[in-house]
Amino acid sequence: MTLWSDSRKSDFKYRRLLVVTSVLAITTLLLSITLLIIDRLRSRDPNSLWDHSSYDIKNDPWEYNLSRSNFSISKVPTKRYYEWTISQHVVAPDGFERPMLLVNGKFPGPMVEANTGDMIVVKVTNNMVNGTAIHWHGMFQNGTNWMDGTTGVTQCPIPPGQSFTYNFTVPNQWGTYWWHAHAASQYVDGIVGPLIIHSPDEPHLEKYDQDMVMMVSDHYHIDSASLAAWYLSTASEGVEPVPDNGLINGRNSFDCSMATEALFPTTPGSGNGKDRCFSNAPQAVFGVEPGLTYRIRIINTGSFADFKVSVDEHELTVIEADGVDMVPVKVERVPIHVAQRYSVLLVANRSTSNEGFWIRAEMNTNCFNVENPALDPSVKAILQYKAPSTPSFSINNTNNNRNTGMTTQEAPNSVDWNEGAWSPHCDDLKAEMLKPFFAKDAPEADTQVVLEMSFQTISRDRVNMGYVNKTSWRPQLDSPTLLQAIDGGGGGGGNSATMFDASQLVVTLDKIQTVELVVNNLDEGAHPFHLHGHVFYVVGSGDGSYIPGQSALHIENPPRRDTVTIPPYGYVVLRFVSDNPGLWAFHCHIDWHMAAGLLMQFLALPSQVKAFEIPQVVRELCRAS
Repeated sequence: MTLWSDSRKSDFKYRRLLVVTSVLAITTLLLSITLLIIDRLRSRDPNSLWDHSSYDIKNDPWEYNLSRSNFSISKVPTKRYYEWTISQHVVAPDGFERPMLLVNGKFPGPMVEANTGDMIVVKVTNNMVNGTAIHWHGMFQNGTNWMDGTTGVTQCPIPPGQSFTYNFTVPNQWGTYWWHAHAASQYVDGIVGPLIIHSPDEPHLEKYDQDMVMMVSDHYHIDSASLAAWYLSTASEGVEPVPDNGLINGRNSFDCSMATEALFPTTPGSGNGKDRCFSNAPQAVFGVEPGLTYRIRIINTGSFADFKVSVDEHELTVIEADGVDMVPVKVERVPIHVAQRYSVLLVANRSTSNEGFWIRAEMNTNCFNVENPALDPSVKAILQYKAPSTPSFSINNTNNNRNTGMTTQEAPNSVDWNEGAWSPHCDDLKAEMLKPFFAKDAPEADTQVVLEMSFQTISRDRVNMGYVNKTSWRPQLDSPTLLQAIDGGGGGGGNSATMFDASQLVVTLDKIQTVELVVNNLDEGAHPFHLHGHVFYVVGSGDGSYIPGQSALHIENPPRRDTVTIPPYGYVVLRFVSDNPGLWAFHCHIDWHMAAGLLMQFLALPSQVKAFEIPQVVRELCRAS
């Protein structure tokens, strides 16, 4: 990310208009041909887009209701089996049609729900034109590192037309997680969904009556491959693509008249190969019964934007962060960066009638370097008080007279929280607010790893790339580092950098020890970093670079989580125990930044890694690639 003056932002706007046509020309032509073919095969009636059956293709709103009457929370382990097919569809989550990549034709994708101790088995069939992989975000994968689903690190991509089965158990975790594609920038195009693990031992289990998932995300009207190609070119000058919209559980509305004003302008049509757009698309509705308490599992499944989530006139009580139970704490807004999760309790005590309240996911545009005139950063859904017999989830058209087959309702008249609850910064909940329910002090550090992350324009092609120390990561799609470590390409010793390609920064941890990980952010943007296979203690955070012996550390029961936001020109100090053998990625979860190279790896316990018996089907993926 590069800091720009207002004059440079203005110059950039005009330069962008000149270069974007050439950068996206081929992709636009291919997409136009695809849309033309699809348009000729489907109904010519534009209203058919809003037929209720069209939304059943994308997802069933009931699917994200985790009511305990629909799932048995138990200590008896079982196998949870799913079959998924990934393919391209033309859909309109916010009213603007575009090709997306969907699992079983749904967006967001199917929910995976299991108990602690269960075996999760997912057969993935790839009907796309590119290879793919699925990462199970937050799962430790202890003993099954090759099922982590990270292309270039733990596996080769699943080739087009082929299938691969993920098979792993969850012996010692519960909470809110998610799954997503971990190949190129595919998850931006729709390959995402919730992953929920239950346990009878959860400490807050008796504090709520109903349980539901709320996914918030940014949304683009241009496919991610085109956006990534632009971002990784001199045309972008290091400025990330800014979203066109935001979604809650895959739904929102968009003002189609603004499409031509977008950062990447589009001209909606009524078919004939052009993207069709319909304003006043449905928003998500979360039904609640008066007097009940609801656990809402908020997941940021987006690629760039930080959100502040709130419900008008309803306090929220945070009870979980990234799969770790927390001492309950009341808030008005929940800040949530990319890939993070929070569970909150909401008490439905503000109405006894059929009244609605706005759910707001406010995109923090202070974290964007340029404006997108088409973007309305206030993303909304509706909390609807209802009778006990009506569904907990539905979709809503406010002020929409189209024949949709769905009930039209008026927009809520509820009042937002005051500005005093709003932080202009892209940051996490304050550390003093996040106290793990099961208290653990951070262990003393045995070794320290210091990383510096930055963006630099030092390559011959003058493209602004991301660096961790002196390395800008590039995935080795036909030779993942896990197989290299097992077969001899790497495998131990402190000088692991000489054992892998120069594009792979791999730090070897030879024994079980407490690692103090210091990350200094030399960039002016905030970065949500995720560590695969672990939770870490967040023992320090602040402005500037970390100074040993001077910067404050908080050892007593600090927050534990798997994704943390590193402040602009600031630092974090994390501690984790290297007791999980494998190759584990540590990367920025802003998709554009990972594509630019912000990823490094830990090789934990290499002697045990060399003893891994990798299933033959994993190796066959590389042969097929």
